[in-house]
Amino acid sequence: MEKFAIIYDFDFTLSTNDSPFFSLFPFYEIDGKEFFKKTEEERVKNDMDSIIGYLYSTYKMALEKGKPLTREILYSAGKNIKFYDGVLDWFDRINQFGRENGFEIEHYIISSGICEIIEGCAIASKFKKIFASSYHYDENGFADWPLSAINYTNKTQFIFRINKGILNNCDDHILNGYMPKEKRAVDYKNMIYIGDGFSDIPCMKTMRDKGGFSIGVYGENSSVADGLIENKRCNKIAKADYRAGQELEKIVQERILTLKNNKKMNNYT
Repeated sequence: MEKFAIIYDFDFTLSTNDSPFFSLFPFYEIDGKEFFKKTEEERVKNDMDSIIGYLYSTYKMALEKGKPLTREILYSAGKNIKFYDGVLDWFDRINQFGRENGFEIEHYIISSGICEIIEGCAIASKFKKIFASSYHYDENGFADWPLSAINYTNKTQFIFRINKGILNNCDDHILNGYMPKEKRAVDYKNMIYIGDGFSDIPCMKTMRDKGGFSIGVYGENSSVADGLIENKRCNKIAKADYRAGQELEKIVQERILTLKNNKKMNNYT
């Protein structure tokens, strides 16, 4: 069965807010909005990459509160994440639709958020791989250094990793080397990228340039997706409503059916 990949951003694409707001900030008894304000001021002052700044501020906050970051704390912070309508049963529905039409669907996350938080959420098991920012932990189990910091631009490398089947952060030799199309894990045309806005534009554009498909989603009070189609960033936009029969599901199903029909036409000719 031919492979098909659906790739998602996480915060505001699947979840209804930035992940730390659900449990991590309450655990440390801090104001999340004030945290991000100070983080932005600190990173601008030090000319720091935005995601490195976020990881550093989170690490520093935990130390100042006397509760250093551990994998367990971050994992637990994922348990109360709230998702858009329909997300919890979305994956099984789309997988079934894919099988019925000749595709084995795999799901991936490419997020600038903290991997350990995402790994603790209710849908973590649905993904073949979660690519996200993460920490290294010392011999006592405390976070002491970032293992990966996935910013808006370097998110695109993970599209290439999925294409070649290199599902790690460290193997750059194979990633940058030549691989014949027939040996690649997932054809670009068999990929859909779903994201909520500006941070996803590099991935959306890469996906379009490679012959794949991208969808911009928006929540109730968001206008971030406005202009994405006009500026040729994505193919479609839809409300972040993952329930059966809603526009987002129809768009994904239509893309799968288009590829199925194209394959039939190619086999016929």
